[in-house]
Amino acid sequence: MRLLLLPLLCLLPLSASSVKRNVVHIQIDDLRTEIAAYNLNHVIHTPNIDRLASQGVVFDRAYAQQALCNPSRASYMTGRRPDTTQVWNLYDNWRVLHQTWTSLPGMFLAAGMKALGVGKTYHDTVQKDLWDAIFEYDSFRSWSPEALPYRNPGWTQGVNFAGCPSDDHGRWGGNVTVSWCEKATGDMTDVLTINHAIDMLQAAEDDGTPFYLAVGLHKPHLPWIAKPEHYALYDLDDIELAKQKTLNGTNIPEIAFQDCDSPDPYHPIDDDGARLARRAYYAAVTGMDEELGRFLDALEASPAAANTAVVLHGDHGWQLGERGMWSKNTNWEAAVRVPLIMKVPWLENIAGTRSDELAELVDIMPTLAELAGIEVPTTKYGDRHAPIEGTSIVSALTGENKKAAAFSQYPRRVKDEAQPWAHNSVDHDEPETFTHMGYSIRTDEWRYTEWYTWNNETFVADFDEGVYASELYDYRGVDSSTIDYDVVENENVADAEANADTVAQLNQLLLKQFAKQ
Repeated sequence: MRLLLLPLLCLLPLSASSVKRNVVHIQIDDLRTEIAAYNLNHVIHTPNIDRLASQGVVFDRAYAQQALCNPSRASYMTGRRPDTTQVWNLYDNWRVLHQTWTSLPGMFLAAGMKALGVGKTYHDTVQKDLWDAIFEYDSFRSWSPEALPYRNPGWTQGVNFAGCPSDDHGRWGGNVTVSWCEKATGDMTDVLTINHAIDMLQAAEDDGTPFYLAVGLHKPHLPWIAKPEHYALYDLDDIELAKQKTLNGTNIPEIAFQDCDSPDPYHPIDDDGARLARRAYYAAVTGMDEELGRFLDALEASPAAANTAVVLHGDHGWQLGERGMWSKNTNWEAAVRVPLIMKVPWLENIAGTRSDELAELVDIMPTLAELAGIEVPTTKYGDRHAPIEGTSIVSALTGENKKAAAFSQYPRRVKDEAQPWAHNSVDHDEPETFTHMGYSIRTDEWRYTEWYTWNNETFVADFDEGVYASELYDYRGVDSSTIDYDVVENENVADAEANADTVAQLNQLLLKQFAKQ
């Protein structure tokens, strides 16, 4: 564990600004963009997300900085990219490493607002030993007294978040084909999260102080728990499977694949199991949406509704068998693309609109600051020396485009050069064990990824040693307003002579971002 022991500084108000707006920040775990707000032809039932989309702006191209819970949340909850937070997996807690940074909710505290939160906002279970009491969910550094002790029902209230007992057939505890169950109550973590979120909303209304309220929903994270009626919405015989189930014929380097439920990159799980897994994911999404609806109902009935922006997004995507993957853990589109929806009641003529602006989750912190009418943190010691790296995308709500690219990354530990995909996960290991880092750039027309060897002493990629492997996927002519993960990224065209100039240009953009060249 790497520790940075610096004196803790008091949270001081930022320079004066007029704070007039509330912000509700809804974060959803493992949510793909294959929902009706993004693809009207898709079968997943999400009437409440659809309702929010009809009231706000849907961002068609929003991306996580890393397709894993802890690094993604550390990134958008601090406004810094993973190479700056130095949180690349489930091992480290960003606050242990960076004690003087101002967090996203801490930014609202510093501006004199209430900072309230419940559910999975920061990642949980990364705390260790004596640091638990100091750093769990960032305590008073991020949250107002009314939100403490912080409640994430799956971990802090004694609720068994797994909640799927084994049955006579041995279900639960294996791969995705059995990591699901029907429960009459649905997922209790999300039920309790929404109960408490509604209580905090009411208390914030009664107090009258402008507020930030973070609501973190756990599903559709594994295990896929949902009510029987949610499963009944999806007929197994109607579940479509990924069209490109393996790396066969794709020219994709094996390091791009993380060892997961498929036996290997060239042999998928059987179709019957894949249908069970896809149906269970769909049901879990619908169950989460039902709980979200209870909160949206309460907010819409609230006197604060007209003065409250609602920002909903996933922490990263999820792969449902595309190229053999059944998880996040890659730089591919299905893993890093996220739903992002913003409802801003005081902006006219934006309800039910879409933006094709390239957006990143690292932009959330400055975006919420602008919506609330407060300033991003710049005056504290840690914030001066490690300024936030996102940029506000509020202008995109009314049609102005700014970003030329979105960036993501993922680490690997290659144990066998002959099979770089085998047992290559580093999710629970120290950064000293990494062997490679994959850096990815998404532009209007391309996704380009370069893999580099990792210096496990300096925690920096060996950019000077050249590219270990590269990937280029053609997005020219692909409609970004609909999502079909079977259409693209099925052929790596990085070696095509016709794309040499494109590769050279994207290489320079990638190195400028990550190698600071």
